[in-house]
Amino acid sequence: MNTVVNYFKKWTPMRYIRLALAILLTVQALDARLWVLLIPAAYLLIQAVFNFGCKNDSCRI
Repeated sequence: MNTVVNYFKKWTPMRYIRLALAILLTVQALDARLWVLLIPAAYLLIQAVFNFGCKNDSCRI
């Protein structure tokens, strides 16, 4: 149990936002039966869990 708590202590607010959006999109996809919404939901979930994405403003144009 201690390892789970320590895992979530390292999370940044952006990771929580990604997780919340993934959950929201999943619920909406299931409610509206728009299965294509599960693709971005899965992507956001993977981003939140594995913490990948833009690092050090590298995604700026």
